Amino acid sequence: MAQKVKKKRKPIKVFDIVSFCILTLLMLIVLIPFYLTIIQSFMTQQEYIMNSNTFWPTKPTLGNYRDIFVGSTMVRSFGNSVFYTVFGVIFSMFITTTLAYGLAKKGYPGRSFFQNLAIFTMYFGGGLIPFFLLVKQLGIINTRWAIILPSAFSVFNMIILRNFFEQLPPDLEEAATLDGAGPLRVFWTIDLPLVKPALATLVLFYAVGRWNEWFYASLFLGNAKLWPMQLELRQILWSSSEIVGNIPPEAGRPSFSEGLKAAAVMVTMLPIMLVYPFLQRYFVKGVMIGAIKS
Repeated sequence: MAQKVKKKRKPIKVFDIVSFCILTLLMLIVLIPFYLTIIQSFMTQQEYIMNSNTFWPTKPTLGNYRDIFVGSTMVRSFGNSVFYTVFGVIFSMFITTTLAYGLAKKGYPGRSFFQNLAIFTMYFGGGLIPFFLLVKQLGIINTRWAIILPSAFSVFNMIILRNFFEQLPPDLEEAATLDGAGPLRVFWTIDLPLVKPALATLVLFYAVGRWNEWFYASLFLGNAKLWPMQLELRQILWSSSEIVGNIPPEAGRPSFSEGLKAAAVMVTMLPIMLVYPFLQRYFVKGVMIGAIKS
């Protein structure tokens, strides 16, 4: 019997060791504060005072999470964030998908003009004050539309999706047209399923952006009833002592501001953390293909 050829191990280079050490250090810089925030959100005030640097609470409690929803308007802001995320993503995907599909067609009238016009906005903007005045003139200040409309479109995301549409074989559309399918049916039943990785990638991009939105909310929303979770989180970090005062004595547990802050941070991060694993496969594939095609 022929002897099996042993694969030679590649020699470990100094560059590999340095890269591994740097990446490990960066990973710890990210994970350690995140882990400590999780631990702190489950700690009681007494344990935090006695040993705030512990890596695991001796008596974990959900009291901080309960206090967040009792002493603040977190429930209302959570509903606002869900509304902004769901309807914002739907509206953004509609605009991005339709424009990318049109610009992917070589014979589209005015294709170069509209494409260059969209790319122009990536490099030049009117500034914050003209932007605010425009939103004000539209009459959507202190409305939910002030969060959905201004950030509805991303040129970068459109270019990624356009690259996917351009790579689709034209024979599929021609065959569907010969079978009597109209443009909308071809777009909906043939082209969109073929670019599913790109769609999932853009949905994740838009969803993370919508969920983490706070700047436009602080700029356009003076009504606290319309605040998203991120703006509510900023308010909690600034005035957590007021939230502690709003918790009724019937709760039967002492509350402290640091635990409330940590719990608020985790509550705002948890939804996106739960959604990402379901889209990770499409996200990685979409980013890699989009980068190659661009």
